[in-house]
Amino acid sequence: MSTSDFKSFHFLENGDISFSIYDTIKSTKTLDPGLYNVDVIQHGNDIIVALSTKLNSENLKIHQFPDYDKINTLVKSFFNPAVSDKITNLGFFHKTGILFYGKEGTGKSTIIKHYCQQLIKEQNALVFYFTNKHRLSVPWKFVKDIRKVQDNPIVIVFEEFDDLIKNDLESILKEIMDGHESINNCLFFATTNYIDRIPDAIKLRPSRFKYVLNIEGLQLKSDIKGLVHNMLNQICTEEEIDIISDELKGQTLDEIKQFCIDKIMDISHYEIRKKTIGFKNKK
Repeated sequence: MSTSDFKSFHFLENGDISFSIYDTIKSTKTLDPGLYNVDVIQHGNDIIVALSTKLNSENLKIHQFPDYDKINTLVKSFFNPAVSDKITNLGFFHKTGILFYGKEGTGKSTIIKHYCQQLIKEQNALVFYFTNKHRLSVPWKFVKDIRKVQDNPIVIVFEEFDDLIKNDLESILKEIMDGHESINNCLFFATTNYIDRIPDAIKLRPSRFKYVLNIEGLQLKSDIKGLVHNMLNQICTEEEIDIISDELKGQTLDEIKQFCIDKIMDISHYEIRKKTIGFKNKK
């Protein structure tokens, strides 16, 4: 039974969970692999966890950033059954985390979405984006209850991780990531534009974040040129693209993307060599 049109979940009196399917009376005890937003809503005197599918229509492609191989190695090792079994046999929870930091627009979120989509496809992962920055205990209880009914790998994503610290949730975070609230077979991804706001007790403890990685602007001309070529090859010559790629070195993905969009939007100022995207050739 698909939960692609997922509506809501229910805690049953016996402690079990069921999931209601939109416009039907059917239910299922498990969630399909996929990306889900987990939010918390105040409904009268009750606090309700709201779950919705997280859709992404963009074709996600990531550039060859310096720590690309390091992340690939960690992810591959984490999902190696022999590794998981060994850690479990030692009596430890199998979990790890990666914290990405850097200025806004460097592609931190895109990198996470890339790996999440990969893990959904290859590992049947359940990916939960925690969207409420003021509550953690209620949605985390929901995740723990999910773990009781299915053993899919669980990926937790904290965007703007520093907001959780700002809202005095540090102690809860520690218990979730490396304490009595931890769960097995769980991978954490987090992003922040302000690494100095993350306490050392969290960012420098490998049992919470195995890697804390600085994602900078693109440095390799080949990466920049590939992006620029894909967007501007119909309005710029290869020589122009080569010059532009040199000028954009060190810029973020957002800055490069916006530069190209600005070129396209201002297309009348550039020589058009062929009819493209609805514009006529200049005479």
